Amino acid sequence: MANINLLPWREEAREKKKRDYLGILGLVFVGAAFIVYLTISFIGLMTEDQRERNAYLQNEIQQLDRQIAEITKIKQRKADIEKRTEIILNLQQARNLPTHILDELVKVIPPGVYLSSVEKKGSIIWIEGRSESNNNVANMMRKIKASEWLQDPSMQSIVSQQEDIRELQRFRLKVTVKGGAEELAATKSAAKTKGAGK
Repeated sequence: MANINLLPWREEAREKKKRDYLGILGLVFVGAAFIVYLTISFIGLMTEDQRERNAYLQNEIQQLDRQIAEITKIKQRKADIEKRTEIILNLQQARNLPTHILDELVKVIPPGVYLSSVEKKGSIIWIEGRSESNNNVANMMRKIKASEWLQDPSMQSIVSQQEDIRELQRFRLKVTVKGGAEELAATKSAAKTKGAGK
């Protein structure tokens, strides 16, 4: 029987397997490196895209903040203008008030009543005078209650005083003005409250 030596062939087969294994291992490494590179590149692109979006949003937020600041300034100016307008309207409404009050006093004073002092403090009028009788003062107070511009007559004092040959009643009367600044402000405040409640 012939002797066949298989050692070199086995050695070559082993070397070939080793080379194939290393080749496949190298290909796997290259493929894995390529996949990692593609993944990193994709993540980088996504990150850059997100940064651009963030920058855009930041820019828009800054613009909105500026617009909000401008709107706040405009609202403040509007409130200032409304306050000034209200003051001007109050002044215009109160401009003719002294004339109306004096005209109304002439209407409510009956014969036999003589005024010595009329003093206005805010929406209150202090009237001092003399009357020939208590009935005249009572008539005047009734006329004040029915007046268009005056209200709430309140007698502060009435004293009998002898002058010359006749006896006069010296009185001090407190009267409220219907169109006074406080009442106008209260009316406007009530109107605003009703408007806000709707």
